[in-house]
Amino acid sequence: MQIRTLKKVITILSVIFILSSCSKDSILPDPPTPAPPPPVPGQISFAGEIQPIFTADCIRCHGVGQVAPVLVEGKSYLALMNTADMVIVAAPGNSILYRKMSTGGSMSGYCTKANADSVYKWISQGAKNN
Repeated sequence: MQIRTLKKVITILSVIFILSSCSKDSILPDPPTPAPPPPVPGQISFAGEIQPIFTADCIRCHGVGQVAPVLVEGKSYLALMNTADMVIVAAPGNSILYRKMSTGGSMSGYCTKANADSVYKWISQGAKNN
């Protein structure tokens, strides 16, 4: 009877040893770095679409040393983002920039509906400096 008990103990210990030597902590190679996501269709680019509007139509009045905000390339994004309520991502229609562009006012003849719509879309997409 002792031999039978000893065999059972050895069998149990062997199974425990075999199972404990199996580990899920094996070292795997790092997964490959994923490619950057493709551009989102319809994504408005500040540098490619918004700044050219400012350069063509706005800097005659909103240049350095003129009416704020300064909308010259390299300064416009920070000028817009650092002016209270100029760009309101949570409520693009309430953004001063969009309201001024969409209603014309003193800018009548300079701002087109298409340009105002582009600015609205850019703001609604998060007003990224892209």
